[in-house]
Amino acid sequence: MRNLLRQLFHGRYGSYGSDRLTRFLLLLAVIMLLLSITIAPLAFLYYVAFIDLILCYLRLFSKNITKRYRENEIFVRYTDKLRDLFKKK
Repeated sequence: MRNLLRQLFHGRYGSYGSDRLTRFLLLLAVIMLLLSITIAPLAFLYYVAFIDLILCYLRLFSKNITKRYRENEIFVRYTDKLRDLFKKK
C-alpha cells in the first residue's frame, strides 16, 4: 500500500506533503461540512465544501509543481501579513 501511494504521487505536488494552503482549504471544508449538517439554512455549504475538497485533491495531484508552489507562497505572504497585523495590536 505504501509503495502504491508513493508511485501514485511520484512527480506530483502531493509528494512533497501538504502545504499551508492545502491544510487551510481542508480545514475550511471540514468547518463548512459541519455547519451544513448542524444548521439547516446553511445546507448549501455542503456543496461549497465538496468543491473545496475537489480543489484540494486537484492541488495534490497536480504535476505543475511550480505553479502550486507559487500559489502557496502568495497565500503564506498574505496570511503572514494578516497575522503580523493582529500581533501588533
